[in-house]
Amino acid sequence: MKITVIFTGGTIACSNKNGALSPDGANSFTLIEMYHAEDDSVEFAAGSPYFILSENLGAEHWDKLCGCIRGVRGSDGVIVTHGTDTLPYTAAYLGLKLGLCDVPVVLVSAAYPLSDSRSNGLDNFRGAVYFIRSGVGKGVFVSYKNNGENVRIHRAACVLPHMPFSDSVQSVRGNYFADIVGGDVVLNPGFCEDSFGDFSECGANGNVLWLRAHPGMVYPPVDGIKAVLLEGYHSGTLPTAREDFRGFCAAAKEAGVPLYLTGSEEGFDYESKQAFDELGITVLPPMSPAAAYATLLLK
Repeated sequence: MKITVIFTGGTIACSNKNGALSPDGANSFTLIEMYHAEDDSVEFAAGSPYFILSENLGAEHWDKLCGCIRGVRGSDGVIVTHGTDTLPYTAAYLGLKLGLCDVPVVLVSAAYPLSDSRSNGLDNFRGAVYFIRSGVGKGVFVSYKNNGENVRIHRAACVLPHMPFSDSVQSVRGNYFADIVGGDVVLNPGFCEDSFGDFSECGANGNVLWLRAHPGMVYPPVDGIKAVLLEGYHSGTLPTAREDFRGFCAAAKEAGVPLYLTGSEEGFDYESKQAFDELGITVLPPMSPAAAYATLLLK
């Protein structure tokens, strides 16, 4: 079996330099060496379109990464090593762009550098190899081991942005794809495949403004904005009775900037939700906010 590993940086490739974690290209191959110490039956090829801390990523990096993956030939699968901070966003973008590609693409990251005994980097990499070897999935996935759990395989576009102060990876409504148990891939019988459309020929274009609701927030102008992604409170509500918010919606409507809401669904029909149509707010279907953001970038 042959797997192409695409290195992009992140904590999984970091070393401590002068008291700060910094990407170190040598650590990328350390990951392969650590895996080969357990299993030398897999042939690895390597590539790297860029090498940075993932918090410094932009859409231009996603397009480079997508091009790099599409250029892979003769491999049974692709593993992308990535920083955890922006893992859900890159995963969503690749999931939308590559769709159900025949060669599985699995993103892996680490909560701590490989030299740290707390690191889950090798576990996540190992899980990705097991998953590719199994041949049970097409498309883009994330392999990640939360503290005290098995390595879990997530469909890329289902991965939620991280909660503050947590490195755990979760899927929308627990809709994960599979678990890795003792080297075996155990499919989640409750997994539901979502389709967000074909974005294979699209590229990131225009500026998307993402606003998360909080009390007393200040609303920016919408000049030069293609679309606004609103992230409501946990019940999917927005402050639709407030004049400042209503004024923002009116300004967006006048400028022809569409408003989209993520995190809302049917049920809990508060009166605040009844104003969505009046204010020109389109409620998106249940999906990760990261996937909603990537969808609007590509739309």
